[in-house]
Amino acid sequence: MKNRKRMIAAGAGIVFLLTVVAMSEPGRAAIGRVMALILPASKPAVETASTEAMQSEDAEERARRKHGWNGGVTTSLLRGSIIYFDNEERAVEQWAVTIYRRYPEQARVEINRGKGVEVYGFDGTKAWREGATRLTEEEARDIRAIVRIWPERLFVTRASGAAYRESGQRVEPGESGTVIQDQVEVEDAIGPVGGDRRRVSYYINRESAMVEMASWLEPDDPRRKIDDEGAALKDVRVEFGRWKSVGGVMWPMEVTHREGGRRDFRIEVNEVKVNAQIDDAKFRDK
Repeated sequence: MKNRKRMIAAGAGIVFLLTVVAMSEPGRAAIGRVMALILPASKPAVETASTEAMQSEDAEERARRKHGWNGGVTTSLLRGSIIYFDNEERAVEQWAVTIYRRYPEQARVEINRGKGVEVYGFDGTKAWREGATRLTEEEARDIRAIVRIWPERLFVTRASGAAYRESGQRVEPGESGTVIQDQVEVEDAIGPVGGDRRRVSYYINRESAMVEMASWLEPDDPRRKIDDEGAALKDVRVEFGRWKSVGGVMWPMEVTHREGGRRDFRIEVNEVKVNAQIDDAKFRDK
């Protein structure tokens, strides 16, 4: 009983001293430091740590996390329609399309034109078209480009060790105000070493971390190399929109392709299957 009284008296004395000390500015600071050691960290402190971790990521890492992209995605199967535009950007054709992908760079496209199905693809080494014994340089280049016109190409190429750099910001007017995009560049090579090589720029929305566009320069003459100083070049842009989460990964349900500033085709996706079972023969010519 006596010990309990002594503890109560001691406690009252401590409270009195703390009250006196707290009246001064140094005293309040000292108490704060003591209380910080005694009390557990508050929720805002945890949130700050999380924010700091996010800020330590570069633009591609933030985009990859936002897109939900990871090495576990090995294939994709897309079904929808492809719309072609004339020189005045008027829609002139629309057909059903199915696109098979095996990452990093195998692809197959099937376009149902009503009276028959056009099939072509890239097996990782060469482009092919069903029924064709040989392809022109332009046909082969356009088929290889199937691999390049998707936003996940950024994540796949960097993961494979491609050169990457951040090259500033781009400010664009948007429906709800100014849109700031981080511009990043990767050295993208399709096929064997020394093959179809381009420096591709990706534009990542600073606020949403979504990849909104990819662009690169393409030689007018497909026989010319991209670093040939005498080659005439044209601008290629691919815009991504109408995002949808499928299997935890964000997919653009609308892909618009522009060449030389003119919209030439748009792919509208209706269905996406992630890690679909795709036979190896799909990516090879018969």
